[in-house]
Amino acid sequence: MVKIKRNISIVGLSTFKIGNKAKYFCEVRNDSELLEVINWGKKLKVPYQIIAGGSNVVFPDTNLSCLLIRIKSNKIKAESNKIIADAGVELAKVINLAVKNGLSGLETLSGIPGTLGGAIVGNAGAYGHSISEVVNGVEILDDSKTCWLKNKKCEFGYRESILKQKPYVVLRAVLKFKKGNAQELKKISQDIIQTRLKKYKPGLRCPGSFFKNVLVKDISKKPLALIDKNKIIEGKIPAGYLLEQVGAKGMRCGGIEIADFHGNLFVNNGNATAADVKKMAKILKDRVKKRFGINLEEEVRYF
Repeated sequence: MVKIKRNISIVGLSTFKIGNKAKYFCEVRNDSELLEVINWGKKLKVPYQIIAGGSNVVFPDTNLSCLLIRIKSNKIKAESNKIIADAGVELAKVINLAVKNGLSGLETLSGIPGTLGGAIVGNAGAYGHSISEVVNGVEILDDSKTCWLKNKKCEFGYRESILKQKPYVVLRAVLKFKKGNAQELKKISQDIIQTRLKKYKPGLRCPGSFFKNVLVKDISKKPLALIDKNKIIEGKIPAGYLLEQVGAKGMRCGGIEIADFHGNLFVNNGNATAADVKKMAKILKDRVKKRFGINLEEEVRYF
């Protein structure tokens, strides 16, 4: 029987360290436990929400009246040019196994926090590559039924997927890779981690990049003419660049600060609230809209 806790603080469940309490909370380590607690919620007419690693999440200042389920499943194995892993496995563990086995395709995502499930739902990526490039299939829970979705059925887009739009729960995934040189992949991975550590220092209370980068194909010629072409990277305008142009770096709003070295990094100084986050986000979105005519979109997920 899964232990369901009541009125639990959720501050420590996200990398942002913001939030209040959840009326019900539990951790599940396999499919049967997940089904057990979902059925428990159905009987009591209590809705549920899923969390795993806790990055890219902004919890509310009010109490969550739902059942908050944390996915902790952790089975992972490599077979030839594939890796099969549960949704709750840390993304770093998946990348390390791929690199160790000379499997190329995830090394540029090194240093990204969170779990495999969260990375797939948000189609996490870095340095011009996304996890969708290696996703062969995803097993999901749809209501109380399980099924597999092939890559195309996941409808991956830039930081998007159908898994983000539908009430599906990711259970596990099969990742398919190209063969590479383990030593070369290790060097790439280590270099990227060192670069990320300069931006995301250990213990930094932040959700990762706050806004999505802007796809050039999605904006008209007028705002594009206002952009320094040298700042466009692989068809994307970095949100950090736009934010820095409107004076974001070093700004403060309540307990939220924008890093003085990167305009797209929201940092909790220790007493920030979700209201502070939303207020800061609106101010910056309005500034970018006024200056460039571009609508920024959050990468983070508000609960």
